Amino acid sequence: MRKTALLLLFSAYGTFAWAQQSQKVRGKVLDADNKPVAGATVNIKGGTGGTKTDADGSFALDVEKGKTLKITYVGMKEQEVLVNEASTYSIVLQSGTDLDEVVVIGYGTVKRGDLTGAVASVTGKDLQSNLAKSAAGALQGRVAGVTVSNASGTPGAGMSINVRGLSSMGNNAPLYVIDGVFGDINMVDPNDIASLEVLKDASAAAIYGSRAANGVVIITTKGGRKATPATLSLNAYTGIQSLPKKMDLMDGPQWKQFQHDNGYLPTEAQNLNTNTNWQDEVFHTAPVNKVNLDISGGGEQSTYSVSGGYLNQQGILKTTGYKAFNLRTKNTFSFFNNHLRVGNTFLIKSGDRKFSDLTITDILRQNALVPIYDANLVGGYATYAPWMKNLDNPVGILNLFNRHVYQTDLMLNGYAEVDLFIKGLKYKLNVGVNKTTGRNYNKGEAYTYGTDVRKSFLNESAFFNNQWLVENTLHYDNTFDKHTISLLAGYSAQENTNRGFGAGRNNLPLGTDAIDAASPTEQTTSGSLNEAALISQFGRVMYSYDSRYLLTATIRRDGSSKFADGARYGVFPSIALGWNVMNEKFFETAKGTVNEFKLRASYGRLGNQEIANYTTQRITTYGINYLQGGTWWQGASTGINWVSPRNLTWEETATSNIGLDLAFMQKKLNISADYYVRETKDILLGINQPPSAGLKGTPVMNAGTISNKGFELLATYKNSVGELNYNIGVNASTVKNKVKAVTVGNVQEFGGYNPQGEGTITWAKVGYPIGGFWVIQTDGLFQSDAEAQGYKSADGKVIQPNAAAGDIKFVDYNKDGRIDNNDRQYVGSPFPSLAYGIRGGLDYKGFDIAVFFDGMYGNKIYNYTRARMEQTNEVNNHSARLLDSWTPSRPNTDIPRYTREDPNDNKRRVSDRWIESGAFFRLKTIEVGYTLPAEWLSKATLKNARVFLAGDNLFTVTKYKGYTPDLGQSNGDNGTPSGVLTAGTDHGRFPLARTIMFGVQANF
Repeated sequence: MRKTALLLLFSAYGTFAWAQQSQKVRGKVLDADNKPVAGATVNIKGGTGGTKTDADGSFALDVEKGKTLKITYVGMKEQEVLVNEASTYSIVLQSGTDLDEVVVIGYGTVKRGDLTGAVASVTGKDLQSNLAKSAAGALQGRVAGVTVSNASGTPGAGMSINVRGLSSMGNNAPLYVIDGVFGDINMVDPNDIASLEVLKDASAAAIYGSRAANGVVIITTKGGRKATPATLSLNAYTGIQSLPKKMDLMDGPQWKQFQHDNGYLPTEAQNLNTNTNWQDEVFHTAPVNKVNLDISGGGEQSTYSVSGGYLNQQGILKTTGYKAFNLRTKNTFSFFNNHLRVGNTFLIKSGDRKFSDLTITDILRQNALVPIYDANLVGGYATYAPWMKNLDNPVGILNLFNRHVYQTDLMLNGYAEVDLFIKGLKYKLNVGVNKTTGRNYNKGEAYTYGTDVRKSFLNESAFFNNQWLVENTLHYDNTFDKHTISLLAGYSAQENTNRGFGAGRNNLPLGTDAIDAASPTEQTTSGSLNEAALISQFGRVMYSYDSRYLLTATIRRDGSSKFADGARYGVFPSIALGWNVMNEKFFETAKGTVNEFKLRASYGRLGNQEIANYTTQRITTYGINYLQGGTWWQGASTGINWVSPRNLTWEETATSNIGLDLAFMQKKLNISADYYVRETKDILLGINQPPSAGLKGTPVMNAGTISNKGFELLATYKNSVGELNYNIGVNASTVKNKVKAVTVGNVQEFGGYNPQGEGTITWAKVGYPIGGFWVIQTDGLFQSDAEAQGYKSADGKVIQPNAAAGDIKFVDYNKDGRIDNNDRQYVGSPFPSLAYGIRGGLDYKGFDIAVFFDGMYGNKIYNYTRARMEQTNEVNNHSARLLDSWTPSRPNTDIPRYTREDPNDNKRRVSDRWIESGAFFRLKTIEVGYTLPAEWLSKATLKNARVFLAGDNLFTVTKYKGYTPDLGQSNGDNGTPSGVLTAGTDHGRFPLARTIMFGVQANF
């Protein structure tokens, strides 16, 4: 009994003593603009307790006196606060503009104040664009010099990203590095990104050498924090998408009356009264839903972050859509007093992209007199009449054809880093694996096309892409008095293997969905295997003296299996200098006005090896089969295709960059400007050979020089008035692209976009931009037959002998007395002379609003969609613009006379009639949100919650007559050509949707 009483006494005393030493501490965490920081982590240093701030930046925690609070938030400086007698604390975290902010660069990090290269950094907080369905979309308009445009508007199609113009006639996509592994930006959900850095100049990117000529995008995913309790976060939205603009077409009665007035109405059409609006039939309002969940936290020696997301986006074109599920885990562990650190990232994404081959221009040209359905025809859909243009029934194509790409991407990264026997010296092993497995599915039902019956079919193919990467690096970092040095040496090896096979058969029985159910008499098979390897050695020195004088020197040596022995290796060096002027003694008096002043200069060389595997090797071509004696003999040969010369080697891009970083008004106003010159030599290009050689393909050669010059500006301003916080950011960039030389053959030009083989529109010519438009210029309409016949050359020859009143007058540029392709002139580039983005936001007492405008100026678009709607030589529907066609009583128009014969070739494709301004100003996104008060959430155990209403692609101010002027390089969807020379060409691009959505964000 005495022992029990004694234990109770000691227990009561201990509890009383602990209660005396601890106290309830309350506080508020603010950023440099006095804006509450929601979700900041507040830990007790050396202890296990911790919490996170609510939506108002507030927290409450039981803390012993004399203990230290550690406050952290991604993208901000860590802050420590000693707990004394006070019970309330106001804590200010330095914003990302501070010079001590850490920026991720290749194989390491650097303080922003010591950065010498042109690196744009976007934090995860900035990237939380709730509308973004992809990481590329979240990046759009945020970084000067980085163009993110639409390759296609189809869901899941991805976007086209270019850094500082085009440096190659082949692949111009940047290199993506995800948590230390080379990968695909489309694998990463924007909700999972902690930070994103774009390495734009050679100094910053040279550490990646052979793959960095088009820039590098480094993505760091979110991780947990040590000694932090688990936090569950939800981000979800639902919305509707719609077609923001419709083409103005003739309806059925208008078409009949127009044809009648011009004397072309077929007798078969006189009694047809169908009036189908094909745009209304194939486009619809489509839903989009996205949800993300993640949980993160950590113990004393480990951290974890687990997230999952689901996207379901139906396309505004019926039967199209995209579904994707992603899962990501990230863990870190430390051992032996943090001298050994290991970690891993696992990411998997599984998607189903359903798309259609329906040609968008067929929707616009199909006659309104054609009904949708016809139960008497195979397939059940009506078809064109014999006197009409042979166009597919758009609704029938969407419903009878079923196309999918099922794809699963997996990325695994694991690393181990250990401190060695010298202070600041450490070794790191980094291993990465990428695997892509997918299946293409293409099924079509039997249907009537004109007077024919098209067979049903099923084609399927599988693809397997595997990549492994092993990197060994030594790092040494130390500070001696005023000298700070960072050394890096490394070796890496990687291998890529791509394998695929496919099969297909026709005459698939109705209701079946397996290839073996179809007829074996009509079948196809295919298969492929490609392997490539790359080994590299690299090193870097970063030196800083007194945070005033900065030096970065990098070198990388790469060897690629894509080139032959003797030309396999490339060496890519760079050097950069920086001067923090504001740290000089003579600048002390100006620091109150100019808070940051840094000058940067760099030069370096980068490489590009993006050619097909086995380009310089004689490979066996199979499938040269023949019958002999009733037996099928399989043949093969190595002499079928051209082989590139064995001295084929790397493209090499040299970049010079001068930069300036400034900050004013206590770093509320920040300005960064860069001027660069990029020159790519030995560009890799397929060269056409004479047909008489008897070989297939085009051998790749080092064939020329391309230059890019540009200026970039980024300015941001943040301030507050009382409880109102506001910010605005502007970025602008210019680039001048030019082909400087073609070093192979006598022809100093390469043709590009050639719509339906009707004439080449875009060219790469010496002295002009890649993909520049070369067409015959027009000079109005002839107002009389006499004027047309009076248009003569210097020797009296009638230049357009077939022209009459109302026809187009073409400019005889070469003065040879006739109009042909030799009269083409350069009329503009698909690339803007100015691209810009404007972002702004404000918040007040829980309410917030953010807007983003973007635009381009000075670029041109070739509108082949309009060319097909306004051509008059075929019996199809037309643009309503043709109702203003020239007649003697309507001479004041720019639409030529309507004639089915078109003897003057007014529809001529190689003509500036179809060239339009691509300039636009767009309200890309707007978002209005409200953070719920903490007292509303306590009963629901919510730490914070926010609801928002947002809109995307709400309005566009432009003179362009197509669906959208946002046209990057085409990806080949919907019957459009693809390739670098298709930028700014509208061959029937999938329209971009307008989206309205409602969402919620919450932390538990």
